[in-house]
Amino acid sequence: MTGGIGLDSVRSVLDDPLKIVFEDSDLLAVDKPRGLLVEGFEGGERSLENLVREYAGARARALHRLDRDTTGVVLFAKNSKWNRALSELFEKKRIRKEYWAIVRGSWDKRINRIDTRICRQENGRWGNSKTEGKAALTTFRLLGQGGEFSWVQALPKTGRTHQIRLHCLAAGCPIVGDRFYSDDDSNPLLLHARSLSFPHPDGGREVRLNSEPPGNWSKWLSIFEK
Repeated sequence: MTGGIGLDSVRSVLDDPLKIVFEDSDLLAVDKPRGLLVEGFEGGERSLENLVREYAGARARALHRLDRDTTGVVLFAKNSKWNRALSELFEKKRIRKEYWAIVRGSWDKRINRIDTRICRQENGRWGNSKTEGKAALTTFRLLGQGGEFSWVQALPKTGRTHQIRLHCLAAGCPIVGDRFYSDDDSNPLLLHARSLSFPHPDGGREVRLNSEPPGNWSKWLSIFEK
């Protein structure tokens, strides 16, 4: 099993311009590429939040996170105007997140809900548990099957670390390219934050933000068209 993303890959991502999905005076959504942290850490590498602040100002902050290798839409606040309202949206689970994943194996279409507890394990890993950790719930829908692979939609109802990756594992279908929870180092992680929808805090109008999967997904999606 190979290690993490190389520095050259991170540099090439940082050289690319931000791909803006949505912007108004208070909010900004961008399409996160693979290999970039959403938030950095002191003394560490630059992050997506650094790039957003260079564009939108120093007060910009990420409202949620994606794993380094997960691609897709990330929402930022450009200022503090709607801090309380946005916090309430997350707390009341009024922000709907949709993910696409391509997994190994034939997904049983009867599996439309996975409910476990997720607890911390060694070496930075997390695991499914029946008794320890925090409750985690994801609903699933089978979008396609072809050969040895399946394409699923995942709607997380909670926000635990590595939740979708672990719930796919619980279904017996690890995500393609998940080096952390399987021995698959043949491809990039095929987990994509496809859409985000929420009532805008300025008056409740519904906002739906969509992100097209990266180019390397096209050959995979073609499997399910046959």
